[in-house]
Parts: sequence; structure tokens; C-alpha cells
Amino acid sequence: MRSLFFEDVNRLGWRDMPMPRPQADHEAVVQTIAATACVVDNMVIKGVTPMEPPFALGHEAVGRVIDMGDAVTGLAIGDVVSIPNHRTCGSCRSCKNHDPLHCEQEDAPFPLLPAYGTPDAYGFGGMFSEAFRVPFASHALVKVPDTIDPLAAVAAGDTLTDAWQATVPHIRKTPEARVLITSNAGYGLYAAQWALAAGAVEVLYVDDDPTRMAVAKKIGVTTLQWEEGLEVPPVYNVIVNERQGAEALRFCLLAAAHGAVVENVVIYLEDVPFPLFQMHFSGVTFRSSFCATRLYLPEVISELEAGAIDPRVVESEIFTLDDAPDRLLEQSHKPILLFDESLRAEPAS
Repeated sequence: MRSLFFEDVNRLGWRDMPMPRPQADHEAVVQTIAATACVVDNMVIKGVTPMEPPFALGHEAVGRVIDMGDAVTGLAIGDVVSIPNHRTCGSCRSCKNHDPLHCEQEDAPFPLLPAYGTPDAYGFGGMFSEAFRVPFASHALVKVPDTIDPLAAVAAGDTLTDAWQATVPHIRKTPEARVLITSNAGYGLYAAQWALAAGAVEVLYVDDDPTRMAVAKKIGVTTLQWEEGLEVPPVYNVIVNERQGAEALRFCLLAAAHGAVVENVVIYLEDVPFPLFQMHFSGVTFRSSFCATRLYLPEVISELEAGAIDPRVVESEIFTLDDAPDRLLEQSHKPILLFDESLRAEPAS
């Protein structure tokens, strides 16, 4: 089978790898239907992370179960599934304490996480592969109903669910919530959809890319052109920062209404200053972390089945395996790498 590797800065290549088989009775093998990239993949490809090549890429995909160990329950061969980007057993102390990112069955050393598509994948590889192993599959895998377009669930294992947890729970707790989203990729567009679906009275989407701004307008949110020194009134209750840089973070923190929450969802590779004096008066809560996807994935799948949002509006392009090494270098905001050609379809109009 083929697996796409990060070979060097701005250089990707397919490698022929052995077809995976379950190596424990709790494992399943998932055949990839489609995969997609997020900002972390783009950072890796550009060579701006500490992660050294070579390793197999990819941590967002939707797939089909093709093999499983004897202890796997609740799944059948042929089931379409969403796969959390992080590996999780569901039964250790950390998992039971709602902290699956630090699953004690995995041996990824802090600060790395047991994730696919990184050097700490420990033999599980990446999801830009024709197939891959999933440990503790009975817990980890979440079935995607036949009523859901598999391509709509391609990012559910990471950014689609992350955008849900950064917006929906906060909006549900805040009547008349006003939402601010800074964006530089597909994540912010997912967050905009979720915020509207959750009933936010205002969603302001800030970006500097005309293509993404056009998508945001199509979704139905208010847009604002990003520029250094930008300011808005401190009236926003739920704020999501998906732009790197000290200016973007400062902008978000100073836009907070009293008691607001700011979710930072991008990785800062360098320390940045905080406007702590102003934050002290607004009482803003700031959180910066990866998403514990498996905790929220079932509700996200249910929301997709109910038609709460249409993730396919966010797609930027669809391409084949042969084109992937070159097309992923172009780094559009939400590309779809199609493994199952029978599902070929253009992005939603």
C-alpha cells in the first residue's frame, strides 16, 4: 500500500509500505476513503515545526473498517468510521478523567501527544495512507451513518470537532452570545458554521484571504479584513483565535466582553506577550490546547446527521493520490485527498 511521507522541507513522496494487520486483539485496520490537511500539516511541510523528517503524514480522515482483532466489539467489516487524530484507550485513568490526549496506554512523551501523522505515531503512521491501524478500536472509532456523506465527515477527527468544542458549548451557556473568529485556514470557517448553528446573535469572521472571506460570506457571517493594529469594541463573549502572531492574540484578548472566553487553537512556536492589565478587568478566560476529539465526536456526528451544518462548503479542492505530493505543497485552506474514486464530487456550491 502507499503512504505519503514528509521527506524534507517542501518535499512529499509516496512510499510503498506493508499492508497493516491488527497487531493486538483490540486493533482494527481502517481503509482510507478520504483525508484532508490542517494548519499543523502545512506547518510541518514548510519546515517550521520541531518535527524532523521523514515520517508519514496525515491525521484527518474518514475510512472503512476492513480488518479487526477478536476483542473488537460494536463494529463490523465495511463500517464507515471517523477516527480521532489522537489515540485513546477509553479505560485508563486519564481517559476516564476526560483527558484522552494523555492516554496512559500510549508512550508518547510530554509534550508530544499520541497522534497520527507525527514522529510520535510509534508505528501507527499517518492517515495519508491507503490503510492504517487503530488501537482500542471499540472505543476509538465512531461510526458514520449511511445518511452522512463521508466527505462531510473527513475532518471530524480533528478540526471539525475542535471547532465545535471551541464554540458550541460556550454559546449554549451564553444567551445572546456574540462570537469573534480570527482565521487563516478552514478551521475558522467550520467555527463560523457551528456558531451560527448554535444560535449566536452575531458572528464576526476576521481574515485576510479573499477566497476564505467569500466562503464566510456564503456561510452568512459578517466579515472584517485583518490588518495589523486592527481593533474592535470589547463586546464579544466567545472568541476563537486561529491566526498566529502576537498581534492576532492581542486583538482577540482585547475584544473580550466581561467574562468572555478566548479559545486559542493555533500552535505558537515562540512566547508572546499578554495584555494582562486589560485582561484583569475583563475577567476573560483564556485556553490554549489541542482538542480531545474523542470526547465530542459522537455529538458532532449526530449534528452532521441532523444537518446542523454543511462542512463541504468549506472544501477548497479535491484531488487524487497521484497529484497529492505536489498539490499539498500549495496549501489551500481545506484540500480533500480522495482515496475512494467512487466518491468523486466537486465541493458544495
